[in-house]
Amino acid sequence: MRQLNSQELRQILQLHERYLAEKRDGRRAVLAYYDLSAADLSGQDLSNADLTGARLNRTVLNNTKLRNASLLGADLRVANLNNADLSGADLRGSCLRGAQLNRARMKHADMRKTLVMRFNENGAARDKVMEDTRTDLSSVEARDADLTGAKLGESSCVRANLTDAILTDTDFCGADLRNADMTGSVLQRADLSGAKLNGAILRGAVLTDAKLVGAEMQDVDISGAIIDPKLLQEAKLLRLTGFDLKQITLEDLREVLRLHALWLDTKGGSGRRAVLSEHDLTGRDLRTANLALANLARAVLRGADLTRASLAMCDLSLSDLRDAHLDHADLRGVKLVRAHLSGASMVRANLSPLDNVGGKFDFPANLEGAKLGGANLENARLHQAKLAGADLSRTNLDSADLTSADLNGANLSDAAADNANFDGAILAETRGMPQVAEAD
Repeated sequence: MRQLNSQELRQILQLHERYLAEKRDGRRAVLAYYDLSAADLSGQDLSNADLTGARLNRTVLNNTKLRNASLLGADLRVANLNNADLSGADLRGSCLRGAQLNRARMKHADMRKTLVMRFNENGAARDKVMEDTRTDLSSVEARDADLTGAKLGESSCVRANLTDAILTDTDFCGADLRNADMTGSVLQRADLSGAKLNGAILRGAVLTDAKLVGAEMQDVDISGAIIDPKLLQEAKLLRLTGFDLKQITLEDLREVLRLHALWLDTKGGSGRRAVLSEHDLTGRDLRTANLALANLARAVLRGADLTRASLAMCDLSLSDLRDAHLDHADLRGVKLVRAHLSGASMVRANLSPLDNVGGKFDFPANLEGAKLGGANLENARLHQAKLAGADLSRTNLDSADLTSADLNGANLSDAAADNANFDGAILAETRGMPQVAEAD
């Protein structure tokens, strides 16, 4: 494979830049079957470029634009594609084994298997056509990547890290996802028919309207996942962790709350801490309940009424609080990591730090990776809250206090934020930052 010296590569990139700008002397970058191993192409715009069969082993493509580029059969092993834009790219039959794709944008990218013709050293075609060339995404690291509508049918994603990835409408039909980590990922309407998911981690994932016909799901962890049990009936080889929720009667719940209040009043001297993790509390009336320091991890509280409840330092990680009522609730120092809060009402909720615990520690509210799409946080107090990677799209943040909050990588698309205070907030890599209108 031919290699380019720095001057040749620079000239090709300059001509391609002019091509994208529709200059008359511009020329599309045709780098098919070139050896670009370990080259630094970070920040370049290679949209629509031809990189068919190119060797990009360990190439640095950080923040590179590769929209609608042809990477058919390309070798991208261990390449750095963090924050790259591969929307609409043709990656059929490519090898991305061990590549870094964190926060990459890969909407509608094509990563299906393809037909590959092999050639001898003299350029003559071999007699046999290799028909089963899968796109190889084994051991890729694609945290927070956006693969909306991408085609990954029959691809190999063994041990892939897809934590918090957006996989809405993604085609994984027949894909090999064994031991893949999809914690917190959004797989809404994804097609997983016939996929191998054995050993996969789907903790806190959203699988509403996903297709699981014939999927292999042995030893799959779905703790805290949003999934219709009817969908699981379509899968085969089913053996799940974290699926069965615990039930509790109203009388028993009242006793748990009584003992918990006693435990708090006596500072642990008597009574018993409330442990309601993995319990089904759908629609429960818990107004003004004192559940400070309680364990409600992975509990289902969909539509529950927690108005003015005390939930300070409560563990609600991976819990289902969709459409719950948390208006005026005390959520200081709460743990809501990867919790589902879409459509929840949190008007004037207090998510500030719990100060001076033990006379020396401050505990900020932790909502990292939480899904708050469409939630109402009007006048909520989120001072110093940890919201890294949280989905705040379509939320009402009017007059909310977000001073010194960590919003690194959060999604604020279509959020309302009139009179919201973002002073001192960490906004690195925040998506869809709204315009803040101030009061007259």
